[in-house]
Amino acid sequence: SGRRSCFLQLRAMADAQSPMASGITAKVASLEDLASIQNEELNAQRQEIERLRAEQANIEQHFQAQLQDLKQSMLGDVQRMQEEVKKHFAEQKAENGRLLQQITTLKGEKTAMTIQISHLQRRLQKLEEHVGGT
Repeated sequence: SGRRSCFLQLRAMADAQSPMASGITAKVASLEDLASIQNEELNAQRQEIERLRAEQANIEQHFQAQLQDLKQSMLGDVQRMQEEVKKHFAEQKAENGRLLQQITTLKGEKTAMTIQISHLQRRLQKLEEHVGGT
């Protein structure tokens, strides 16, 4: 179509300037042919522009959809990670509480044993004094 229209344009221009186109009617007809050919080319270019715009709009829509999917996926991942971190912190807090309770219990037992040892040492000392005094 492009070769044909280019050829027809050249022929119409040549016809319009040709010495054989003796009358104004022939020149007008040649110019009308040229205008018609240029009109066809212009319409073809407009259609191509519209096709490209539609293609661009489709591509943009496709990428917007992909971007939206990616956002949703990432949002889900972030929420899952936040829940896991909260769960881990809660478990760690509970474990820390259990360890503190064990430490408190052990300190109490140590204090009780220290007191008991002290009592036993005094008792032993009294027994030794009693046995040694007899």
